[in-house]
Amino acid sequence: MKIGSLCTGYGGLDMAVEAYFNAEMVWCAEIDKYASQLITKRFNKPNHGNIKTIDWNQLESIDILTAGYPCQPFSHAGYRKGSDDERHLWPYIKEAISILRPNIVVLENVRGHLSLGFKEVLAELTEIGYDAKWKIVRASDVGAPHQRARLFIVAYPNSKRLQRKSNQRYTTTKCSVINTCIEHQPHDRKMSQLRQRFTSRFEMHLQTLPHALDKNRVSAQFVEYMMGLPQGWVTDIDISWTQQLKMLGNGVVPQQAYFALHQLLCVI
Repeated sequence: MKIGSLCTGYGGLDMAVEAYFNAEMVWCAEIDKYASQLITKRFNKPNHGNIKTIDWNQLESIDILTAGYPCQPFSHAGYRKGSDDERHLWPYIKEAISILRPNIVVLENVRGHLSLGFKEVLAELTEIGYDAKWKIVRASDVGAPHQRARLFIVAYPNSKRLQRKSNQRYTTTKCSVINTCIEHQPHDRKMSQLRQRFTSRFEMHLQTLPHALDKNRVSAQFVEYMMGLPQGWVTDIDISWTQQLKMLGNGVVPQQAYFALHQLLCVI
């Protein structure tokens, strides 16, 4: 299965989607200079840049579209300008969905989106023929020592309503979403595989915990560890400490995103 990724950041959401669906990112669209450096090094896929200027008809077709669109317009930590914020990118993501028509759309944003802008997103998904499921999942739900609650949305064409089959993931009437569904357990096989892939970041006893401080400032390696990322995923990129922390602060814990997919697609 092929993934197109919008507002990719350091790729935490895409890492989870790749692992869950046994899929591969084939292109992305990220405008940030420093995140683009990381994408080149870690994914080595075409980066189409600014989603405001892309001709979606010219892109390779995909099965799954992901987007961790900017949270600042909806975050309680900001001014909550919503659609009036210049960083509001949902209209362009909606356009991408309406043209590319992926079988699955995976979106991620802050909890505050539920009370600002979310009903408009749902209404506009309906306009273009998509249904959706959503859930708040915290990083602490997968063992992280912090909450970082995030809203995860899975959308799919309403002509292909998700149907549950015995011992299988949700499937659509025309295309299989993929693979066998397992019943959720705190440390099930799939979660263990994911943790191994991401070097078991939350199994602290197997890891050397980085120092929280580096030269009297917060250690980027420590934040990277707390975000469930492989050692050096962000911190080995030749960018400043400030940019590393900014990227990590804007990202999502991959294990958290994986668990959200598991909850939305496997658990009734």
